[in-house]
Amino acid sequence: MNTEISYHNNDVLMKVLAEQFRNKTLDVFGIKTAKIKALLPSAHPTIDAKETRSDIIFLLEDDTLLHLEFQTTACERDLKRFLYYDARLASRQERQIRTFVVYSGHIEQAKERLDCGSILYQVENIYMKDYNGDQEYNRLKAKIESGQLLNETDTLKLIFLPLMKSRQQEEDLAIQAAELAKATDEKTKVFAIAALIVITDKIMSESNKRKLLEVLKMTQIEQWIREEGREEGRQEGRQEGELKGRQEEKRETARTMLSMGMSPEVIAKATKLSQEEILRIEKEMKN
Repeated sequence: MNTEISYHNNDVLMKVLAEQFRNKTLDVFGIKTAKIKALLPSAHPTIDAKETRSDIIFLLEDDTLLHLEFQTTACERDLKRFLYYDARLASRQERQIRTFVVYSGHIEQAKERLDCGSILYQVENIYMKDYNGDQEYNRLKAKIESGQLLNETDTLKLIFLPLMKSRQQEEDLAIQAAELAKATDEKTKVFAIAALIVITDKIMSESNKRKLLEVLKMTQIEQWIREEGREEGRQEGRQEGELKGRQEEKRETARTMLSMGMSPEVIAKATKLSQEEILRIEKEMKN
């Protein structure tokens, strides 16, 4: 079973992040920008109807865009992918874009510039090797266990914990961070778990994704996803009912036209029903 975040669930998680990131910055990680105003959709539909998705795109208060990518590898192919994302984003949004690539703790160095001749593409790299994930985990764990509330900086460090330098794998640290988030206050818990799932979606194995998604249970996020699912189901039901209603109207029109002696060929053109369907209707009328 592929456990990549479905677009439906991703929408719910993104709504959580949009609310919680509003009016914040990521200065603590050296990302110096205007305050965050909103979170934008990160899917990039292409002409062949396939979709790709960048990690997180923020609209800032100065009307520019902050594009964040989270990487556990460093190669030129990734830069070309980010260039593609930003070119499409610039075309759709017509805003200035700053792209930061956040590299996990075991990445020491990566290219920031891509020279394609007429195109020069520049990103800004953030290296999480400069942050000790084991120390941060122990500090946050001690703070939570002593009953203290996490401040804004603490919460940001919690959600970026899986990318920090550590003796553990990113995946294991992500699960530990999510378990730690469960012990915080409700607001911090919802924000942290949503962010951890979104940030680590591309870097985790299927088995660990399932473990991380299990943390959603018994949280406000799970309730929201269920509510969204029910509403989506109602909308699909309404659409299906409308479609069936239109088809039945066409069949009724076909019956009327048949009773008037019109040919199946003419009726097919008028109703857009197939001739086979019209012949079935004619047969039913005769029985």
